[in-house]
Formats: sequence, C-alpha cells, structure tokens
Amino acid sequence: MARVLFIVPMDAERRAAVAKKAAGVFEPAILEDLPPEKRDAAWSTADVVVSMGFPREFPLDFREKARKVRMIQSLVAGVDHFPFERFPPSAIVCSNAGAYGVSVAEHAMALLLAAAKDVVARTEEIRRGTFNQTVENKGLAGSTALIIGLGGIGSEIARRCKAFDMHVVGVARSRPSKEIADAVGTMEDLPRYLPQADAVFLALPLTRATHGLVDRGFLARMKEDAILVNIARGKLIVEDDLFEHLKARPRFRAALDTWWTYPDTKDGRPFHRPFQDLPNIVMTPHVAPFVAGQRGRAMEAALENVLRFLRGEKPHNLVDPSDYAKPASDDRSR
Repeated sequence: MARVLFIVPMDAERRAAVAKKAAGVFEPAILEDLPPEKRDAAWSTADVVVSMGFPREFPLDFREKARKVRMIQSLVAGVDHFPFERFPPSAIVCSNAGAYGVSVAEHAMALLLAAAKDVVARTEEIRRGTFNQTVENKGLAGSTALIIGLGGIGSEIARRCKAFDMHVVGVARSRPSKEIADAVGTMEDLPRYLPQADAVFLALPLTRATHGLVDRGFLARMKEDAILVNIARGKLIVEDDLFEHLKARPRFRAALDTWWTYPDTKDGRPFHRPFQDLPNIVMTPHVAPFVAGQRGRAMEAALENVLRFLRGEKPHNLVDPSDYAKPASDDRSR
C-alpha cells in the first residue's frame, strides 16, 4: 500500500478529510505526530508528500532523504514559493488549483464592490459623524470586467460578474470555452483589452513570465477610473508603479488581498510604500480562502488528485518547475 506523508499542520478538518479518503487505499503518515527520531524514516518511505510548499517544510537534503517520493501534492493553489531545487527529479508536482475557486471568487467580488461603492470611506465618514449622500458610486451592470487567468478561481469570478450583468472578457494562456466569458483572448491581447475594462481581476499564477506583469505601462493602458483587484499574488504587481499610479490618479482604485511582503507577526504592514495613506485602496490581509469548511474541502480536493495518481491515471494540475523561479523568501500562499 502506498504511503502518503502529510507535512502540513493538521487540524480536525484536515484529519477528517484524510481519514475519509485514506481508508483501504493508502497509508497516511502525519509528520507532526511523529517523534523526531522517526521522521527520517517517514521521509524515506513516502511515495507521496502533501505540503503547503513552504521551504521550511522541506529539509535541505530532501532530495536525498526522499528518494522514493513520486509525487508532491500541494494543498494550496499557487506554487511559486515551492523549493523545486530540493525535489527529486523524478517526482511530479501538482498544485491544488480549483480547490479555492468559490471562496476566493466571493472575496474578489467583495473587494470589487467595496471599491466601486466606496464602502470603507463611507463607513469612516459616518463614524466621524458625516452623513454625505451627494457622492456617486460606480455601477457594475453594463460595465466590463477583464479577468486575467481563467482557471478555477478566474472562472468562478467570471460567473459572478455575469450575475451582476457585467460584460466579461477573459485572458488565459490557452483559449478556454467562451461559455464562461463574452470574449476570450491570450496575454497578447492585453494591450487591446485593458483600455476597455472597468475592472481588472488578477487571477493568474506568479511565474517567471508573470512576475511584475502590472507595471507602469500596464497601468497606463487602464481607464482613469478603473478598479484593479488582486486575489492572486502580490508580486504580479510592481509595488512602486501601483503606488505612484494611485497617488497621481485619485479616481483609480485598487483592491488587494495579496502582498509583496508579509509581516512575521500580526503587527506590521505588507508593503514598503505608504499605501495606508491613500484613500483609493481597499485592503485585506490575504484572507480570501479563509471560510468555514474550506480547509477540509481543500484537503479532499488534494487527496482526490493523489488517488488519481495512485490509480495510475494522469493527475490534474501538473506543474512545470521551469515556469517558476527559485523562491527568495518564505511567502504566504493559498
């Protein structure tokens, strides 16, 4: 029987999902439950490793310790932080793309609505005793949403934008079905699509090719009063360029859940420029996937993919390590 090693923190939701999927199919081993003297043996006997992908989870000599490992399954959707250079060359890596689609898409729409309707600013005005009904907000019906990345999350965003009667344009590396969008193009079409968009959603992975995608030139092509929503990765955006763009164009708005840096504790800010001083930005602390039951659902989705692999079927969400740069730091992920 195959041995699956879990090197992620295991709460009750995740343990229940493992118990549900493992019965009679694979032998689970949970690293945090093992005494230190038994952990080397756990690495050496594992066929599959389930991980969040943080470099701290993998020993520096993982390649030597885990020679038997054939599959590394991510519990999260993004894998830009994975230490690919430590992995055995024969092991495949799979993301958990799609497992967080609904929760992250809901959060993306919350960010869009908060920015379009000035929810934060109006709330603060009322707290200060100001009841101002003269300010118009932005409507969504009839406006254009550009979604860059039409995977599991991007597709769920598209469905919700359609429910708001928005015209939906999607951009993806390959051309998916037009059923989820009114128009679908590739990255080469961005210069044509950006000037048409009232809202731009970033829902694509952070790779060598997409790092710094949203730079001064990208922003300059957007409408003066457009809204940029990022629920993907902070480093898709050039921080300095976005800050200067927001500062110079008060009608432009950004709504961000993912960041360039992450504080080590609950105190601190996830950026280098003083975004907190700008009125035209909505911010949340990378919490889009944190809804009740999501941890268990994500584990079940990851294990469904592991089971496909163990049955000899082609697993979903295969990752090409050459798409990703070596991580410079231990980043947060979903």
